[in-house]
Amino acid sequence: MWPDFLTPSGCYAFRKKTTMDTETISTSESNSDAELMEAVGRRESDAIQKIYKRYESTLRSVIQSVLHDEGETDDALNDVFVQLWDHADRFNAAKGLHGFLVTMARRRALDRLRRRLAYRRATDRFEIELEATYRDEARARDFQPPNSDLADLLRGFIRNLPVLQQEVVNLTFFEGLSQREISARKSIALGTVKTRLQLAQKKLFNQLAPLQEMI
Repeated sequence: MWPDFLTPSGCYAFRKKTTMDTETISTSESNSDAELMEAVGRRESDAIQKIYKRYESTLRSVIQSVLHDEGETDDALNDVFVQLWDHADRFNAAKGLHGFLVTMARRRALDRLRRRLAYRRATDRFEIELEATYRDEARARDFQPPNSDLADLLRGFIRNLPVLQQEVVNLTFFEGLSQREISARKSIALGTVKTRLQLAQKKLFNQLAPLQEMI
């Protein structure tokens, strides 16, 4: 059952109301927090509207201090009162409603802040990976196979490498595959491809060093 202050989609509608009659205001001020929460427990939506009027300003300040965004503040405030309506049985009258609501508001605000930061980290990682993919693809497009003499020389050196390192070096030098493409083709982790290439490059460099000194 949706209370009067909620739309079927769960959006808080009370804040759209701008006036309350004198009798309602007087009743709202005379009810204690405990009485209002008992009424909420009986699913009386008028009671939660009165709680909203009483605490909206305080909770908005708490949430705004964390999120610094008006739209998200409205949404987090909505979350607080939806949670209050759904879980009125968790309220402890001995501890008071003010602290209960402030704690809920801070938690909802922090939840939204963590989701915002997580989204930013995820999009940053995606952009980095996308740029790396573009670089790999560009390198593959620019790949030119080595001439026959150099190819024969390289093959001779490569045959001295361990078999798994030979595999990734051949795919890199003679087929022009990117590290990601090698990872996909051989069904091995990208990190494993990188490690094998790094080890192979060190060994090849050591074999080529004497040749460089002779040139």
